[in-house]
Amino acid sequence: MPPVLVIHGGAGIRRDDTRWHVMAAALRRIGGQAGALLHSGGAALDVVVEAARLLEDEPLFNAGLGSKLQVDGRARLSASLMDGATERFSGVINVEGLANPVLLCRALLAERDRVLAGDGALARGRELGLVERDNRTADAIRRWAAAREGDTGTVGAVAVDARGRLAAATSTGGRGYERVGRVSDSATVAGNFACPAAAVSATGVGEHIVDGALAARLAATVEAGVPLAEAGAALRERMLRSGWEAGFIAVDARGGWTAPHSTPAMAWLAVTPDGTLSFDDH
Repeated sequence: MPPVLVIHGGAGIRRDDTRWHVMAAALRRIGGQAGALLHSGGAALDVVVEAARLLEDEPLFNAGLGSKLQVDGRARLSASLMDGATERFSGVINVEGLANPVLLCRALLAERDRVLAGDGALARGRELGLVERDNRTADAIRRWAAAREGDTGTVGAVAVDARGRLAAATSTGGRGYERVGRVSDSATVAGNFACPAAAVSATGVGEHIVDGALAARLAATVEAGVPLAEAGAALRERMLRSGWEAGFIAVDARGGWTAPHSTPAMAWLAVTPDGTLSFDDH
C-alpha cells in the first residue's frame, strides 16, 4: 500500500508572489518532516497529528500561533481529528490559551467526551499538561485593529499509511473578526472526516462547508464506490454551482489523492512514495 500525505494551508484569495513562495516553502518543510514519519512506517493517525501540530506552530497560517482574532480581539481556536480505521471523531471548539489544539484532539479520541468547547477544553488540556501560550502575534493584532480578515488560511492534513489506514486532521483560528461564539466547520464532520474508504480535510468559508457537508459528503461518495478523483471533481462542480467558496484535500485507501477548490487559490502539498509534489496555482 503506497503511503501518501497531503497537507493544506488554506483556500481563498490569491497571494502576491513573495508571500506565496514563503507559504510554499513552509509547506515543503512541514510536509517533508511529517512525510518522513509516514514513510518510515508511521501510522496515518500519528502522521496527520504531527503535520497539523507543525502547521499550528507556523504563524504564516491561520491555526495555532498567529491565528485570526475574533471581534473582541481574542484568539479562539478549533480543531478536529478523525481516525478512519475506527471511525472515531474528536474535536475542540473555540479554546483559548492552548498552543496545539490538535494534541488535545488526539487525547480526546480515546475518551468518552470527545468534543469539548471553550473553558472545558482548556481545563482538560491543563489536566493533560499540554503547553499553553498566547496565540496572538503582533501581525494578528495589527490585522484585527484594522478590522481586516487577513489572508492566512485554515490548515489540515490527510494520510493513508502502508497498512491502508486513513486519518484526517484540521485546525483553524476561524474566519477572523467573527462574532464571539461562532463555530467553525473545522471542528465538525463537514470540515474533517475519515472512514476506511477516504480521509478529507476542508478549508474555505466555514458556513459554505457546513452547507455542503463537504468532507462527509465526499467520503460517503467514495465509500459508495465512486473513484476519488471522480467524486472530487463532481463535488467541485457542485461547489461552483452552489457558490460554495471552499477547497479540500483527500486521500483514499489505495493511495489516490486529490485537492480541488472553487476559490481563486489553495495552498497544498502532497508527499507521495515518488517524492514531494507541490501545486502552485498562483
